[in-house]
Amino acid sequence: MTTLERRAHAKINLALHVVGRRADSYHLLDSVAVFADLADRVVITPAGELSVSVSGPFAVHAPADRSDLAWRAAEAFFARSGRPPDVSVHVEKNIPAGAGLGGGSADAAAVLLALNDSAAPPVASDALRAIGLLLGADVPMCLTGRALRARGVGDEITTLEGWPALPMVLVWPAKTVSTAEVFNALPSRENPPLPELPAIDASPAEVADWLHTCRNDLEQPARAIAPEIGAVLNALRDTPGCRLARMSGSGSACFGLYGDRQEAEAAAAKLSAAHPDWWVRAVTAK
Repeated sequence: MTTLERRAHAKINLALHVVGRRADSYHLLDSVAVFADLADRVVITPAGELSVSVSGPFAVHAPADRSDLAWRAAEAFFARSGRPPDVSVHVEKNIPAGAGLGGGSADAAAVLLALNDSAAPPVASDALRAIGLLLGADVPMCLTGRALRARGVGDEITTLEGWPALPMVLVWPAKTVSTAEVFNALPSRENPPLPELPAIDASPAEVADWLHTCRNDLEQPARAIAPEIGAVLNALRDTPGCRLARMSGSGSACFGLYGDRQEAEAAAAKLSAAHPDWWVRAVTAK
């Protein structure tokens, strides 16, 4: 095996409807997600035994031990493939943790995909998704890595062909939020699913209009836990050209949609100057 490298892209839930709950307490979702050009970097090299190391601006939030999703993904892959766990995994953390951007899940997916690239024979795609689901509901989405609709517990995935690239600004107010705590605070677990999706050749403006008919059902409980989320959303809505502002996933990161990348860059610069304690990035997601 030679050195393998993968980018683990941030996942943004444009809409997230909680539509039920299974007997085993897993929540049923109906969500549309896209993936940004912001990414962690995962590098895998041959080694005598499995290890994980972490660097980057958000390394402090990532445990470099057996609890790390990247470690668990490598362990699970080797257990499934029958190969000895003889690699070193290094993760450069550029995605905030505890922000609803799927950083840990994206890292796990990148590990699975990279290891599968070197496998002979490779694990079948449905088996790889099954491994991912055991690691977390977001991992199958991150294995897909492009615009999608996810239902069930996140495992029933339909890719959205022709979905437009979306200029946006991501803002994280340096506040982590527990996903379990947010779900526990949900006022209702039986909500309507997504409305009919827009046409496959929809423009970013048409996608934004459609998203106004959707929700993130986790936003209300997350804002009660972390009021900073409300401040971020208000600040995004006040920037010129913002067509929609919403929290992503279970929070606390939020996104604003814009007409083009230039508007997004201008909004990011304005927000960074006004709130130097916030992490702000202009991205394109698709």
